[in-house]
Amino acid sequence: MTGDELAQSYGVTRQVIVNDMAALRAAGYPIRSTVKGYEISKGPTQGVLRTITCRHKPEDVVTELHTIVAMGGLVHNVSVNHDVYGTLTAPLLIKTDDDIEAFLNKQKDSTSGLLSRLNNGLHTHLIEAPTPDIMDHIIKALQDLHIIVASDA
Repeated sequence: MTGDELAQSYGVTRQVIVNDMAALRAAGYPIRSTVKGYEISKGPTQGVLRTITCRHKPEDVVTELHTIVAMGGLVHNVSVNHDVYGTLTAPLLIKTDDDIEAFLNKQKDSTSGLLSRLNNGLHTHLIEAPTPDIMDHIIKALQDLHIIVASDA
C-alpha cells in the first residue's frame, strides 16, 4: 500500500506513516519502500538469484522488463555506478505486466528519467527466477536481444 493510502485509512498524515514505517524497520520488521508503496517481505527468496549487467537505449526498457517477466522472472532492483556517489540502487520488485505498466507510467511522468541514463544505459539488475533452467532461458533471451552485457553466473 502507498503511504497516502495508509494515511487515509488510519486518519493520519503521510508523514506519520513515513515515521512509523521507519520505526517498524528499526525494530526489525521486514518492511520495504518501493515505487508501488510499502511491502512486507515474506521471507527469503524461493528461487535463483542472479545479478545481470545490461546496456540498452531507454526505449528498450519495455523489452527488457517484458522479457524477464514473461519468462517467469522477477526484477528486484536496478543499480548504477556513479563516479561521485558510488553504487546507487533502487528497488523495483517488478513481477507482473501490471508492475511494468506502473513503472513505465511513473517514468513517463518523471522529470528524472531512468537511473541508467547516468551511465549511458549501463546498469545492473538483481533478478530472480523459480529454477536455474528458467534463469538460463531469461539470460539467453536477453543476450539474443543484445541487452545483457554479463551475468554473475
